[in-house]
Amino acid sequence: MTEAAFLNAVGLFLIGLVRFSGFFLNTPVFAESFIPMRVKAGLSALCALIILPHLIQTQTLPQLSVLEYGVMAIKELTLGFSLGFMVMIVNGILRLAGGIVGMQIGFSFVQVADPSSNQGLGIVSEFFQLSGTMIFLMIGGHLIILEAFFKSFDMVPLAGMILSGSIVEEIILYSRMIFVCGLQISMPVVAVILFGDVALGIIARTVPKMNIFQLGFSLKIIGGLAVMMVMMPFLEDITKFLLNLSLEKVYLLLSRMT
Repeated sequence: MTEAAFLNAVGLFLIGLVRFSGFFLNTPVFAESFIPMRVKAGLSALCALIILPHLIQTQTLPQLSVLEYGVMAIKELTLGFSLGFMVMIVNGILRLAGGIVGMQIGFSFVQVADPSSNQGLGIVSEFFQLSGTMIFLMIGGHLIILEAFFKSFDMVPLAGMILSGSIVEEIILYSRMIFVCGLQISMPVVAVILFGDVALGIIARTVPKMNIFQLGFSLKIIGGLAVMMVMMPFLEDITKFLLNLSLEKVYLLLSRMT
């Protein structure tokens, strides 16, 4: 191997390492805070080393100045971070859905320590997120997103990323799915609680002496948990749908970066 080829290989490895670092810092499962930074750095280096032979055959590091290499590194880090964020939205959707459900059934005041954010989180939100994460791993979602990220090196070559307003606009528009999908997932519980409130209101008007508040609190919990039990078998299909939707947006984002 000549000196030029060696320097080209080292440069490709380092730039690939930067892109993978941005990805592992903001993607489901891998981005959790309880995973040490050394492990994330090791995974980034391992993935960059695995894809290095392919990069050597297909790409050549351009001759740039030190400042231009710094700008390229920032772009690659942004690319990896953005792609991870598009998939990370799945976690946000499940969290929001759990938060709405917990608020409706009266569990919003029950807080648990979330190891991923080091903050308090509603118990129902934590349950939805953990269930979604387990399903994500069971269906091989971590391997699917890694495959999509490996393809990003062919769709957007190193130093070939073009930042534009359409990319930022696409990310912002897709972020709306957190509220749309979160509300849709929680809608069965919201509908049941709404009908229950209407029924309790009618009972309160017909039987004024009944302690409707105590009865309503118990019925909301029972009804909400019952609907959640019915929803659980469909959570796998919901997670698969959200993952496929995120992958579509990832490929769309990559196509606009070139």
